[in-house]
Amino acid sequence: MKTGRCEHIAMPNNAVLPNFIWIVVVFIACSFTVLTHAQAEVPPAVEPKDVKDATVESNLEELITTVYCYCGCERETIEVCVCDTAAMIEKDFRNRLLAGQTVEQIRTNYLDTFGPQFYAVMPAEGINLLAYIMPAVILVLIGGIAFAVLRRSRQQSVASNGLEEPNQQVSDTTVKQVEAELERYRQQN
Repeated sequence: MKTGRCEHIAMPNNAVLPNFIWIVVVFIACSFTVLTHAQAEVPPAVEPKDVKDATVESNLEELITTVYCYCGCERETIEVCVCDTAAMIEKDFRNRLLAGQTVEQIRTNYLDTFGPQFYAVMPAEGINLLAYIMPAVILVLIGGIAFAVLRRSRQQSVASNGLEEPNQQVSDTTVKQVEAELERYRQQN
């Protein structure tokens, strides 16, 4: 059958699965090729030459990830910020670590100079303690409300299905009316 300029090619249903598998295999092979090529072009990380350099680098990493840059671009840690100020601060931190200062001394000096708003890790003290506690309190409250609502709806469904005896007492007049009706029924039969 001809449709326009191209012919319609009918393909049997049993050929669809092998073609799909072939496409997936080619896709995976291409993915591995791209990943291998990308990894080959990345230069290997420079490894510290001795233990002191490794300690300085780990301490520097801790510092630059826990303190914001004061440059004013955006509120980013020194590790993420790309401005010259962040590079200068990182170099200063490295020099101080090599001079023998501790991470806490450098961080405290930096925060005393520029203010506590540049500390990227919120300390768990004072009003900040609420930020750590409130999510747990809210989850407990939501769980309690959900439990109470589900329990009440279950009690209502049980009562409406008649699975539980109602706590209502029948009045004497109602009992007398039922007995009278029952007696009348017996007399008729």
